[in-house]
Amino acid sequence: MTETLLSISAAYVVVCVLLLAMSLFAPLRWWVKAPAIVVASFFFVEEFYASKSLMGWPGTDRLPNRFQLLWTRVVEPDPKLHDPGSIFFWVEEVDENNVPTGVPRSYRLPYMKPLADKALKARDEIMSGNPQEGTADDLAENENEQRMGMNLPNNLENTNQAQSGNANIDLSQLKLLEGMQHVEFIPMPGPKLPAKD
Repeated sequence: MTETLLSISAAYVVVCVLLLAMSLFAPLRWWVKAPAIVVASFFFVEEFYASKSLMGWPGTDRLPNRFQLLWTRVVEPDPKLHDPGSIFFWVEEVDENNVPTGVPRSYRLPYMKPLADKALKARDEIMSGNPQEGTADDLAENENEQRMGMNLPNNLENTNQAQSGNANIDLSQLKLLEGMQHVEFIPMPGPKLPAKD
């Protein structure tokens, strides 16, 4: 897969160099050529980082609405390394008949204590031989805060320190709550079979 990534990057560089070389000799003003060079350079960097998914890095997209949880890994926050922590899911989307569709994908979600507890419990069930089905529902911001019981991430700085009765919360970290999905795990039901005649 690394060869694929390098091939795509090399092809992009060759095309950009050829186009920029032609534009240097084109009868255009410098204020047209300069932004073209900057934009082409920016897209080279963007292409390199966007193609990381080809190498198997976990995606940060939204989880499918229904999926079979194949495995999970919880990385707790580490203040020494300034690591906010992550929860990794390896999932396979399922259709309405509980049949896996597509290929397994890896997802990375920000560390939240309630979600980490659910993930570890689901992992224990998988280890016991009980497949787990997951559901991920989108929540409105106020519903999310209500369901999370205002349990903020453990990686918020100074959350547990109180000054004059109020907790110091880094408000920039509250963005973790925005756009979160409500994830639940239940035992995986068997596939729905068609009715017999």
